[in-house]
Amino acid sequence: MASNDANVGKLSGAGIFTRYRSMIVLIIVFLTIMASVMIGTLIVSMQLRRISQEHAIVQSVNASVQGVFQNLLNLRLNYGEDPNSPYSKHLINELAADHARVQNGFKVLLEGGEFTFNDGEKVLSVPLSADIGDAHNNIERMRKSAELWRPWGEDTEAYMKVALSPTATSVALDMAVLRGRGVIGQLTENIEEVVRGLRDTEAVYTSILGWLQTIGVIGSLLFFILFVFYALRKLYQSDAAAEFARRETSEIMNTVSTGLFLLDHDLNIGSQYSKELENLLGQKDIGNKNLIDVLGGMISDEELNNTHGFIGQLYNPRTKERLIGSLNPLSRQPVTVTSGDKTSVRYLDFKFNRVYHGNEISRVLVNVSDVTDAVNLEKRIEQEREQNDVQLEMLSTILRTDRRMIDDFVRNIKRRNTNINNTLKSPGERQSDLRNKIEVIFREVHSLKGEASTLKLHGFTVMAESVENELHKLSQVSPLSGENFLSLAVHLDELMKLTQTIEDLVNRLSSKKMNSSAQSSAQVSSAVAGYYSQFVAELAERNNKKVDFTYSGIEETQNEALDVAIREVAVQLLRNAVVHGIETPEQRDARHKLTTGHVRMALTDIGSGYNLVLEDDGAGIDYEAIRDKAVRLGRVSKEKAASLTSKDLIGMIFSSGFSTLDKSTEDAGRGVGLDIIKDRVVSLGGKIGLVTHAGAFTRFIFTFPKK
Repeated sequence: MASNDANVGKLSGAGIFTRYRSMIVLIIVFLTIMASVMIGTLIVSMQLRRISQEHAIVQSVNASVQGVFQNLLNLRLNYGEDPNSPYSKHLINELAADHARVQNGFKVLLEGGEFTFNDGEKVLSVPLSADIGDAHNNIERMRKSAELWRPWGEDTEAYMKVALSPTATSVALDMAVLRGRGVIGQLTENIEEVVRGLRDTEAVYTSILGWLQTIGVIGSLLFFILFVFYALRKLYQSDAAAEFARRETSEIMNTVSTGLFLLDHDLNIGSQYSKELENLLGQKDIGNKNLIDVLGGMISDEELNNTHGFIGQLYNPRTKERLIGSLNPLSRQPVTVTSGDKTSVRYLDFKFNRVYHGNEISRVLVNVSDVTDAVNLEKRIEQEREQNDVQLEMLSTILRTDRRMIDDFVRNIKRRNTNINNTLKSPGERQSDLRNKIEVIFREVHSLKGEASTLKLHGFTVMAESVENELHKLSQVSPLSGENFLSLAVHLDELMKLTQTIEDLVNRLSSKKMNSSAQSSAQVSSAVAGYYSQFVAELAERNNKKVDFTYSGIEETQNEALDVAIREVAVQLLRNAVVHGIETPEQRDARHKLTTGHVRMALTDIGSGYNLVLEDDGAGIDYEAIRDKAVRLGRVSKEKAASLTSKDLIGMIFSSGFSTLDKSTEDAGRGVGLDIIKDRVVSLGGKIGLVTHAGAFTRFIFTFPKK
């Protein structure tokens, strides 16, 4: 082996060049030819791209010229109508957009610059060039077109300045229409001539590109033939020497403290392995056995399949060495080990390394070590870290949040915990009673999650989300029994502990720093507005939307129960407004709306009671989506759904478990938000009003009596 290594060492520098000189020269010639072809292809492709871009701009300008003329004619036909009507405004906006596009198009084509297409796409373009074909005439035609457009564009611009004025006469519009009729024919003809000229130029470059590609294909084919011939000859010459480059792998030593063994391509364990492997796997005489059979019963079938596929990839030379560790399915793998009558769970770490004979992967060396102690230690550290993170999160929230809101939150959470506890303890064996328990607890947990989310208490939010998932699973169980609710008791205990933790943190903090009674009314107003504004901002960010929020009116009613109910209703409504109401920026832009939606909330004293108004300028209520979801949920038949009125459909969205979303998220999809709102408002003797318009807005109006 040493002599072979020495021979390999001699094949460096000048020796390698001498041995492979023919191949190197062949590759250099090929690369030179291909580089020339590629450079030529790149240059021609760039020219084709430029011409194609100019072609698209000219066509866009032509379409916009037609649009200007058509919009002027439509405006003239509708002259006398209110210029501020939606239709007139639409025509004027379209006219302005087409006019600006024509102006910009002529400038870009003659001077260069940035052009914006009708769909909003922007491109940077150089001026029309006179490099080949009829390009010089294209420039002259475009200059003439720009001259024809200039007076018409000025007349059109003069009309747009007075278009929205109710006192303006039709003189400017008539002048623009008259001018357009005089030049539209010649202008269109000139632009179409430019389009034809660009097509001719494009055809010339396309032909050149075709020749370059043909040369490249022929050159590649010739090189491939020469290279294959040369490679086959070299392969034949090196076959005899390849046997000297193969080395045998060393045997696994019995003295090592880890499990070592060799795996062949069929996943058979080698006859030699370390004795420690038997202790780690709890099995004897595993030599020549299949690894899948050895691990069967110790790990799941899915993990066995993943292991089989992974080891197959180890024998694939295309699999990179750096990916082996990240793809390894047996890294810190929990296994069930049976030793005598005792069964235990250990964490074993399998490491795989390829063993090469020459350039071939002959076998895989596997190193197994017991990392149970390390894994358990990391779990304990992670649990402690999570507990510390939760406490730090709550402490941070307490420090930056108004004391009154924190106190209200703790008080509400304790009340909800008590309600959940009483519900769990309440007797009931009938299926209707048990399902009613799920519904009651769902409402309490959903409200808890909403309040925690507004205060950015992630620990509460995650725990509430976990309870909601558990409740959703319970709702699918049939039939239900009291034992199904045992897991909820565990979750309730965790909620109570977390509630006690935050209450202790509040009490430990200095009352001077947290005392909100000394705050001014302006500070209170800022706290309330900020409370809702922050909540809306986080909702918008999670749902990829842009939302502005405005709050006005009084901050509190001096009635604790009413304030708590209003806050709960507001949280549920704000979540619905952002998730269901406000569209995404792309959807709003497509509907010619500002990309940023707006949500307005107001609480006012009306003498005998209070009005809570929440309005958004979103998509409005989609009655057809409600109708379809009601059929899919089995609430009504397809025939019955077709006859439902808008009032019936609105009543349906206030029912328990109804949501138009098909998949639940952190913020929506559970079907309890509006149900909670209805329950809270009715329990206080209040009333609910709703006004909506498809594609425009939704307004909720709640009236609460003072008594």
